Formats: sequence, structure tokens, C-alpha cells
Amino acid sequence: MKLISYRQIINNILFCFCMITCIGFACTPGGSVVKGVKGILKRPDCKGPCHRQMPCEGKMMTLEIQLGNNNIMTAGNTVFARDPDDYDYTIKIEFGESVPLELYGDIKNPANKRFVVSGIVEGYDQYVHEACTRSYVLKVNDPKHFKVYNK
Repeated sequence: MKLISYRQIINNILFCFCMITCIGFACTPGGSVVKGVKGILKRPDCKGPCHRQMPCEGKMMTLEIQLGNNNIMTAGNTVFARDPDDYDYTIKIEFGESVPLELYGDIKNPANKRFVVSGIVEGYDQYVHEACTRSYVLKVNDPKHFKVYNK
């Protein structure tokens, strides 16, 4: 009979722990990265009726948005990203005082092609064409959580 060393036992335990952790993150509903404005609506943890807080709210989420078809509006410290195919749905991105205006002030520049933003999700009820939909705001308080790309 072959004896197993303590080192092999520890390595096996660490391997199992890492596998369980990786599987746990991979199976999280929707993951933390969302592509496009409609991506939030498709997430099972964000999809839901008005007047009800959804599980995605209060959590950090990363959103990647392609720029085009004039789908960006700005007002003060807020960027409004609209779905380029359906302007009825808009995601608000609110920047805290610690995020300088220079970082997002030029977002409408035609040279910009996409941006990636991470923030805490907050939900609110929005009426579009007399129907209520659950909409979302991403609250960004760290300049490292917003990046514009020109490719």
C-alpha cells in the first residue's frame, strides 16, 4: 500500500477548493459583465416587474457599451446610454465627486467607439409608453471604473 504525503493531501484539498470556487463564480446568475444596454434586462437577476427590488441591485456590475447612432446623452455628472436599436430603454451612469469630469466629458466624441464602466446597481421604476419597466442606474465612485476606447 502506498502512503500519501501531507503535501499531496494539502494539494488535493487546495485543488478541490479552487475548482469549487471557480465553478461557483461561473454559475453566478449572469456573471458580473454585461454587454450592451439590453444585457441588463436579459439578466435573470435584474429581469422583473416594477415596484420590486431585484437581486442584482446593490451589487457591483460591469457594463460594456458600443457607441454609435447617437446613443449617448450627458447632463451634469450623468451619462445616459441608450440602446442604439431601441431608444425606449436607457441606462443611467452617475459619477461621484471623486470621478473627474475630464474622464467622461468627451464621451460623445466620434472617435470613441465603446466604453466599459463598473458601478453599484440601483433600480427605479420608469414609465415608457404608459407601461412601467424596471430601469437601472450604475453609480461610479472610482475613476478606475470607467474607460473609453477608440477602437
